[in-house]
Amino acid sequence: MSLPLPLPDPRRVTRLSLPLIGAFVVGAIAYGGLYTFPALSVAFAEEFGVSRTVAVTPWTMFLLVTALSSPLLGRAYDEFADRDLLTASMVLLAAGWLAMYLAPDISIVILAYAAFHALGLQLAFIGTTTAIARRYAGMSGLALGIAYAGPGIGVAVALPVAAGLIQTAGWRSTSLVFLGASLVGVIFVWLMTAGPKILVPARTTGGTRHRESEQSALATGLHETAAPGAVSAGFEPLPAGAGGATARSSVRRIVRTRRFWALFLGAVAIGMFDEGVLQAFLPHAVLVGLGADFGASALGLQALAYVGGQVVGGFLSDRLGRRGVGVVAAVMIGGGVILAFGAASGMAAMALAGIVAHGVGTGATIAVRSAALSDVFSGPNFGTIFGFMAVAYPIGGTIAVYAGALSADHLGTYRPLVGLVLVAIAVWAAALWIAGPRRHARTRRV
Repeated sequence: MSLPLPLPDPRRVTRLSLPLIGAFVVGAIAYGGLYTFPALSVAFAEEFGVSRTVAVTPWTMFLLVTALSSPLLGRAYDEFADRDLLTASMVLLAAGWLAMYLAPDISIVILAYAAFHALGLQLAFIGTTTAIARRYAGMSGLALGIAYAGPGIGVAVALPVAAGLIQTAGWRSTSLVFLGASLVGVIFVWLMTAGPKILVPARTTGGTRHRESEQSALATGLHETAAPGAVSAGFEPLPAGAGGATARSSVRRIVRTRRFWALFLGAVAIGMFDEGVLQAFLPHAVLVGLGADFGASALGLQALAYVGGQVVGGFLSDRLGRRGVGVVAAVMIGGGVILAFGAASGMAAMALAGIVAHGVGTGATIAVRSAALSDVFSGPNFGTIFGFMAVAYPIGGTIAVYAGALSADHLGTYRPLVGLVLVAIAVWAAALWIAGPRRHARTRRV
């Protein structure tokens, strides 16, 4: 049975789509301000007279609250309109920047990040991911890569701008700039959620059973091109004593599978080598004599490299498979971390090359991770499942950020963090290879 309408060209759809433009700008605004924290934390430590460990506490509390809130926020996107929730995310971010502007001490800064920024950013992240994955089902790698380029561009622009504003006008005035940007983001939320869904169903590759599965997918809105998806996860055997489930594709059953927990552990590892390196590189540059200006500029270039990695990595993973592209990206990250943190004073080129390589690899990893989750768990409960999975990244980030701060305070070096990051890279690569999506030709029997 053939499809009634010809399939649109995925590249043309993603180039011309207003929802993708909106998602790009929403991500740039949400992430751009918040991920200037490496520069802001140095200013906090100077103004409030606190140690490096205390100065990073707003960020670790931010990560912990995002972890705790993710399942509920993911479920919310299965129940309520994405436009309403994404608008709320921009308002919460604006409230957080206002609280920071008024903060008399570090405790209010911690509250701003933990209460307002954490909920605001996680609403934006989950909402953008689920909306784009659903609208562009069947080509989510490329679509998510383009949408996630927004945060990278936002950070690349915001970091050097914030570093300059902090030195001239102060970090409180910088907070007001980001407050205004968050309110402007509401306009792009409405642009992002406008128009009908764009669904690109999978092409039939042969076989009666596959054609029947595809027609069923078309009826339910589930379009998967790279993996068996939630259907496969729902039929995966449960551990002994886990009990049965009335609906095989239910959230409860999927969360109990080994495949879910392998990818969850891999997401914890991503949080370690992404957040740990991002928050430690600028203080490391100051520690070894490269300077805060160099660190901020290098992180700006890293953010641009992150964008390139997301778009290219997402595109290649659509064509070549998630696992192979993900493992190559992991190798690039490992080499980049060794170069970036192995550099000392006078070795700026080496540090820059390393942090840029880390950006390319991490950008590709994030695109592959999100597309892989869409492939494996896509369906009517994807928001809830993605919310549970989103708990993992902040856990890994919290561990790595605190590990780096403690080693800097007590040992005067970030070398222990480098070792932890390399272990995390290996864990992610193994999790993706074992539990990630396969291409049809290799998994038709599944």
